[in-house]
Amino acid sequence: MVFFIPSDDVKFAFVVSKKVGNAVTRNRVKRRLRAIVRKSSIDEGWFLILAKPSIKEAKFSELQVNLTKCLLQFK
Repeated sequence: MVFFIPSDDVKFAFVVSKKVGNAVTRNRVKRRLRAIVRKSSIDEGWFLILAKPSIKEAKFSELQVNLTKCLLQFK
C-alpha cells in the first residue's frame, strides 16, 4: 500500500508491523523495499509505504514489479 503527498523533495517512509513477522523478517522486508526505491526514478513527493503480511512470501522480482508500478502512478 502506498500513500503519496506532493512535495518538492523526495522522502520515503516504510511501515512494517509486527503482523509481518519477527524483527529479522521485518528488517529484511524494509531492506528489500529500500533497494527497490533506490532503483526507481522518482523525483519529487513524500511516500509512505505500508507493508502487508503477505509481503514476506513475495519474491523480490514480484515486489519490484508491483512497487515500481505503484510508484510510477504518482509520477
